[in-house]
Amino acid sequence: MREISTGVWEGTDYLPDTFEEWVQDPGASFQAAEEDGLVVGLQRLRPIAAGVMFYEGLRVAETHRRRGIGRAMLRHAIEEARSLGFERMRLYTGGTEAGAMFSSEGFRLLFDCAVWTASRVEGADPPRLAAPGDAPALAARVAEDPAFAVYGGVNASWHEVLDVDAALLERLAAEGLVRVGVQGRALALVRPGGRRRLPVTFLAGAGAALQDLVEELRFEADAVGLGGVAILAPERHPAAGDMREVGYDLAEDEGHAYGYQLDL
Repeated sequence: MREISTGVWEGTDYLPDTFEEWVQDPGASFQAAEEDGLVVGLQRLRPIAAGVMFYEGLRVAETHRRRGIGRAMLRHAIEEARSLGFERMRLYTGGTEAGAMFSSEGFRLLFDCAVWTASRVEGADPPRLAAPGDAPALAARVAEDPAFAVYGGVNASWHEVLDVDAALLERLAAEGLVRVGVQGRALALVRPGGRRRLPVTFLAGAGAALQDLVEELRFEADAVGLGGVAILAPERHPAAGDMREVGYDLAEDEGHAYGYQLDL
């Protein structure tokens, strides 16, 4: 496994650390490419919602790259998803080269998110956590927010590119991952497991409510011992000015996150 991941993200590939967990997941399936009995490529398919297949984990050994193996594997995965009756395939990537391949195979871009960062701040209360019962009203408000369109209507999470709807908000609220501003006029979805900064994968709202919320996220980062906040948001996010107003800046050295969808 580590041999296939050599050179991925300058040696920081997460896959070797999650591979055993992935293998044990009965709801997902792996596909591998072999040459002379040696595994030189792999990929994973995982249903994440009704009619939606998630594509992830595409890796080709460094010694076998640029031979068309990755493209052939992708096409095989697409055909498998179609044969199983799925309507859409989604994926998340941080690579522009991979994105070019996906686009050439018919995938359309859902979101292009940069990383907005701010350091932690001491001395005030973190944001309010939404309750599961808040989900329907929050979903209705989010669907009308200009931010919804720039995210392609989905959550920019590397693990699950899911529609931001009442079902998702209810589940994430039950897991303590939804932060809301006053009267629900701003919303942030948090991803668990941040090691250096509090990771936010969807942000909606504008004006004072949004500014208060993203500032409170900096207080939360301090309360849980993280160095700051990292918000995945498009550079043309409607609230870009509001984020800058309270101390957030684009992290130029952090790259981008891209979400794609193929209608099957």
